[in-house]
Amino acid sequence: MSQPGSRSRFELSSTALWLTAAVLLACSVSCAHQDSSIVSCDDGLALCGGACIDTQADPGNCGDCDSVCASEQRCEAGECVGEDKGAGGSGDDLGSSGTGGALCAPGLALCSGDCVDLDIHPHHCGGCGQACPIGQPCEDGACRCDVGLAACDGGCADLSNDRLHCGSCEVRCAFNQTCMDGACLCNEGLTDCDGRCVALASDPAHCGACGAACDAGLVCQAGTCTCIVGEHEDIGATVPQVVRGTTLDADTYFGLACVAAGSTEVVYRFTAEELGTYRFDTAGSSYDTAIAVLGFAVCDELACNDDRGGAEAGASVILDEGEGVLVVVSGYNGAQGDFVLSIDRAAPPVCPVGNIDPTLPRAVSGDTWALGDALVPSCGSVDTPDASYTFTAPHAGRYIFDTAGSSYDTVLELRNGSCTGSVISCNNNISAGTTSRIVANLTAGQTVVAIVDGFAGESGPFTLNVTEYVPPPCPELVLGTTFPQQVTGTTAILDRESALPAPCASGGGPEVAYAFTAPADALYTFDTVGSAFDTVLHLHDGTCSGPSLGCNDDSSDLQSQVKALLKEGQTIVVVVDGYSGAASGAFTLNVSQTLVPPCPQIDLGSTAPQTVTGTTAEAVDILRPTCGNAGGREATYSFTAPVTGTYIFDTFGSSFNTTLAALEGTCSGATIKCNADAAGGQQSRLTLNLEEEQTILLLVDGDSASASGDFTLNVDRFAGGGTCSAPIDLGSGYPQVVTGSTVEQPESVTPTCGSSSAPEMIYSFTAPDSGTYVFNTFGSSFDTILQILNGSCRGTSLGCNDDSGGPQSRVFADLTAGQTVFIAVDGRGTSAGDYVLQVDRFRGPGTCSTAIALGSELPLTRTGTTSSHPNAVSPSCVTGSNAPEMVFTYTAPVSGRYVIDTIGSSFNTVLHVHTSGCRGLELGCDDSSGGSGASRLIRRFNAGQVITVVVDGYGAASGNFTLHISPADP
Repeated sequence: MSQPGSRSRFELSSTALWLTAAVLLACSVSCAHQDSSIVSCDDGLALCGGACIDTQADPGNCGDCDSVCASEQRCEAGECVGEDKGAGGSGDDLGSSGTGGALCAPGLALCSGDCVDLDIHPHHCGGCGQACPIGQPCEDGACRCDVGLAACDGGCADLSNDRLHCGSCEVRCAFNQTCMDGACLCNEGLTDCDGRCVALASDPAHCGACGAACDAGLVCQAGTCTCIVGEHEDIGATVPQVVRGTTLDADTYFGLACVAAGSTEVVYRFTAEELGTYRFDTAGSSYDTAIAVLGFAVCDELACNDDRGGAEAGASVILDEGEGVLVVVSGYNGAQGDFVLSIDRAAPPVCPVGNIDPTLPRAVSGDTWALGDALVPSCGSVDTPDASYTFTAPHAGRYIFDTAGSSYDTVLELRNGSCTGSVISCNNNISAGTTSRIVANLTAGQTVVAIVDGFAGESGPFTLNVTEYVPPPCPELVLGTTFPQQVTGTTAILDRESALPAPCASGGGPEVAYAFTAPADALYTFDTVGSAFDTVLHLHDGTCSGPSLGCNDDSSDLQSQVKALLKEGQTIVVVVDGYSGAASGAFTLNVSQTLVPPCPQIDLGSTAPQTVTGTTAEAVDILRPTCGNAGGREATYSFTAPVTGTYIFDTFGSSFNTTLAALEGTCSGATIKCNADAAGGQQSRLTLNLEEEQTILLLVDGDSASASGDFTLNVDRFAGGGTCSAPIDLGSGYPQVVTGSTVEQPESVTPTCGSSSAPEMIYSFTAPDSGTYVFNTFGSSFDTILQILNGSCRGTSLGCNDDSGGPQSRVFADLTAGQTVFIAVDGRGTSAGDYVLQVDRFRGPGTCSTAIALGSELPLTRTGTTSSHPNAVSPSCVTGSNAPEMVFTYTAPVSGRYVIDTIGSSFNTVLHVHTSGCRGLELGCDDSSGGSGASRLIRRFNAGQVITVVVDGYGAASGNFTLHISPADP
């Protein structure tokens, strides 16, 4: 029995059920008038059972749908409030009676007047009023999503197809995307381009393909960028056809690129009926027209032209079958008027179109407008009509092809043999014009193809001229005998090329040749001062191919000067040439004459010493010394040696920079010696060893064309010893040490090593027996140079050294018994002073005179060192070597190829092999081909052949070596 004043669970449940039924009945009445298609409610209302409910005030849906308040309660702010009289106590305690008795069975809780299981109730899940979202059951007091769903934003979502939660709760698909298999995919008809869903059929940034943006002014239609053509007339595909119209009061659609300032335009659509080249022109129009052909799809300019050989315009394009184009007729710089538009299809490409008769000169005329594009010249452009002609040279010669007289900018090419032959030459615009020109050297019977093309698509009437080049006569002009005279002319003559090589410089430019006849015996000067280019001047005796009488390049800046001694009546050819093939232009040729003084002017006799004074201020330049600079005026003297001895000639005390030369006997004799600027000054000095009664010519000259004035010539005989004519005899003793000084000695020997203009002391020495001798200047007070000469100062140098391990010098020489040598103790530069000369014999083995015999062992290995050995022979495969060497002989045991190397040596070796000793024929020389500084030679030797093997060093290198001799691989 229940307690008084309380309700049973059944009664409460009945009451709740009644209330629920009442609410549902009310809802069914009220919802009958609702639109069953409602899917959303206004702000503040919730969709409950298909109706929009204010869950903040509705007692049947208080707080959320289906949360029902007790019969005595009301819904305020989503909570059931007020007294629940049926509970027998306050409305705040619905779980027990006033005396503490339970109102609900164990495991149930009283929520909103009803006993519910908080573990499973969807509206009171885990607590009263804690309703689960729609689609989420209550399990164990918690709202759970069904299997396959995920909890997202308080609800359950199918991540595989929910646009708001695609793949994960955080991913929301764009408005034009669908969620499929957990991924946002573009809706049907759209394509993903860089993360955006676009319609390739209409998107101008992705027209037909991702990233394919349309140019400005174009729209995307059906996946293709097209232009908005505007008003135009379709003239079909008929060819030929003529269309007449006017641009007066017309519109401007495009604005052509080939017109500086455009005008109004009329547009036609033309469709090619078949593949070919189509021509469009406005010949016969009343004003200065312009024409363009545009692609119909995208309005791109296929061709554009203003003024094809005049006020008319023309354009040509290659079109495919069915290809449509827009033909735009406009005007230049705002010009308007009536026009004639002609359309035709070009003839098929043909090569050649004709033949040129070999009778020259010949001119061929034609028009490339209606021709096809058969060939593409190597210096022209594609898609340009051309005309081609064969020509066969009647004989060997130089032929000229040009397009002078053509109406457009031509391109000319010459091919050998046929249309597909190799290119001989190609030219576009010679001399900055529109005419093209080719000059070719052809052999007799040689056939060529001349191709007349156009530049950048141009075409029209042309003229092809063929002539043969006829070289000018040589000489082509006569100067006669007049002097002084000045002649002007130019070498920049069309087609002229160099025919006469210059004996000096390159002389590769075109030239002009003159004949000149000397009216008297005199010195004649020819120069090109005043010319506009870099000239070369050369003279020839008698004819253009005669002996050279002189040649000069740049005696005065870029101009040239040649002087020649001519006899009365002698005719010469004067050639004005260019320094290079590009050097040509206007020139000035000047001719002058100077009477020639006698040579020698004064005979000094045999007096020594003597001093002569004179001047070159009024002299002439006839002779050219072999030292110093050319162009100075000179004075000449003869001198005869009274006795055999050493003579010194100098110009000390002269007022200008002199050059002093000695010639053998006469003014035309060979130069014995020449000096400019002795002892570091501007004056000159010669030391000569002369025989008794020997006559020489002394030439006192200026060191440059501007150097002239008063001079002093001093002549003296050196009375001391130690000269070439009076050497100090050391006899045959060794070892011996000699001291002395080179100060006040003459300077008569030029060493073959180092650089010296210093005085020297000369000794003679006779080898008592055959062997290697060593000479040195160790202990001298100045920087010496030491040279050993065979027999005399003019003998062959047997060795020369400058600075052997320091400022002193050492020379090794292989001498035979009784051989006399001259020893020259010289100074580096102008150095002179006290010296020490030591003479001794090298007694060690392995020299050129004491070669070590290796026998015939094969293979063979020998070790040794070149340190402290002489340097008596120089290898041919390196320069400047002064290293010591070790010398061996080897006898080949069998005929065959041998390998000789120094692999394993401790220094950078040089290996050379000779026949018959160090001075024999060199059979081979190698430096470092063995790797790491080692040398290696492979040579063939006959059985019993004896060779000399020299282990040498690179530069001054020396050290331990290993020598191998082995048979080469067969």
